[in-house]
Amino acid sequence: MFRLHFFRIFAMMLFFAASFLSSCSKTETPRVLPKPVRENTKEARLKELVYTNTYDMYLWQDQLPTSFPTEDYRRAEDVLEALTEYSRDPVTHVKLDRFSFLDRSGTVEREISEGRKGSFGFDVRYQNETDLYVKMVYPGSPAAEAGMERGFQVLAINGNSELANSLHEPNDYQFLFDALDAESIELRLKKPDNTELSVTLQRKEFQIQPVFFSDIYTVGNKNVGYFVLESFVSTKDDLGRDTELMNKLNEIFNLFQANQVEEVIVDLRYNGGGAVITAEDLSNFLAPTSVSENALMYSYGINETLRKEDEERDENDRFFSPVHFNKTNTLNPTKVYFLITEGTASASELLINNLKPYTDVKLIGEGVTYGKPVGFYAVSIMNNDLYAVSFKTINADGETDYYEGMPVDKDVTEDLRWNWGDVNDPLLREALHYAESGSFTSEMILRRSQTDAATDKAGLNRKLDLRGNKDMYYFSLK
Repeated sequence: MFRLHFFRIFAMMLFFAASFLSSCSKTETPRVLPKPVRENTKEARLKELVYTNTYDMYLWQDQLPTSFPTEDYRRAEDVLEALTEYSRDPVTHVKLDRFSFLDRSGTVEREISEGRKGSFGFDVRYQNETDLYVKMVYPGSPAAEAGMERGFQVLAINGNSELANSLHEPNDYQFLFDALDAESIELRLKKPDNTELSVTLQRKEFQIQPVFFSDIYTVGNKNVGYFVLESFVSTKDDLGRDTELMNKLNEIFNLFQANQVEEVIVDLRYNGGGAVITAEDLSNFLAPTSVSENALMYSYGINETLRKEDEERDENDRFFSPVHFNKTNTLNPTKVYFLITEGTASASELLINNLKPYTDVKLIGEGVTYGKPVGFYAVSIMNNDLYAVSFKTINADGETDYYEGMPVDKDVTEDLRWNWGDVNDPLLREALHYAESGSFTSEMILRRSQTDAATDKAGLNRKLDLRGNKDMYYFSLK
């Protein structure tokens, strides 16, 4: 009020001064006063709704203030970011919420729930400090249609052949990210046979097909199934019907079952998560037949407000009831190997955690998984989707809060020169070695078989791997 009152007085003084000057000189143009700047009322309302809705569903509700000065922040995203500061661990003071966000475009639901994506359909990773490679290509994408595959070396992007990590890491890979997010991109590539390929790609929307590869390997006297899953696109549509992904998974596991597969390798090395229902369906596919129908798969941790609201619903309509196994196939894997990197996140980690109490689980790959034991559902406010962390998952042994990631049983650096399913791929080779021998390779043997092992890539690809969606969504709550 004081500032507004002062402004009015100041405006009147200017008016009288202008009148006085005009009376002295009739030829001068009268001064036009600027209009007072007012806050965008739509954004102000959105900021307030972000706070009130976050408070209602936030996992760390008991640490949030009961009122919050949303007017002190420019945008709704700034309000949400400020609220995440209250997720700090009371003992370590480490901020636990790295995940909450506001989706103004509806991208998340299109990608995860509906299985649609707009992009070039490929992503990159460094093989060493100088060599950039294509790490994955979506089937049916512009990149796939142009003939690109995992294992192609990137020689130039938009005419720029200076791609060494040392040039781009200090600037947070801005050149790479800008190029990958643009409407078009020009690439010069080298194939594994040393021939070159030049392509120009246009960004477009395509149907996500997250199963990149599947096969069955015979090692010793047993069959081992293998499949690559890039993301947890939903296995059910809005009407509860099986999606294309569910049909593909049924096909794969029926083939595993028909060939009496005894162990399964699940390649999640770039899988940033997605729909909770997909993690549940995969848990049922991969669980041993000894798991009873009533066995606990996982339970939820939620705040007091959500708990009371859930308890008031009919038992069959509760959203956060414990989830139990419902295995319908007869596949009985005695061991499940997960191939991971630090980009393996959220719903991928939920799948791993679900199975750990019931079967022999081995993690093979680079260091640790991403570390996201929490998830959320969308709250639509003013045509925007708010995703504030609202639940955590807890397995049958009570294991949760793996914010620092799940450590591997065997640390193996991947080699981007090998395409999916090639037995020379270090991660796949290590899993097949264990399946045949019952043990991992020694470090000495492993290093001799890896030409680039001398390059320490710990942290080299962290920002590239963490690019994109790393989340766990409960879409039925929207």
